[in-house]
Amino acid sequence: MKNDSKFISANEINKFLYCPYQWYYERLYGMMHIRGLYKERNQKLGLEDTAYSNFKKGLDYHESYEDKPSDSSGGGLRLLRRVAIVIAIISGIICGYLFYHYFL
Repeated sequence: MKNDSKFISANEINKFLYCPYQWYYERLYGMMHIRGLYKERNQKLGLEDTAYSNFKKGLDYHESYEDKPSDSSGGGLRLLRRVAIVIAIISGIICGYLFYHYFL
């Protein structure tokens, strides 16, 4: 058994709730062995590594998204965020003032 610990972490409980079989085999064989089996299977079937390919697709998407010029909605969201920050700061100052003068 790969993981013969008597304790189960919160992460393991989460994995078990998601898929008990995955949790069992990962605990029995270890993730390195399972990844090796994935690679062997993908090579036999002529498939690309899905984890890496999905990661690469995400990187490509975000890089292409950064290259696009900002549209009007991006500026509006930025303005809204700044207004919310200013309101939060002013609210904090007012609450601090009221607390200081009425409770201390």
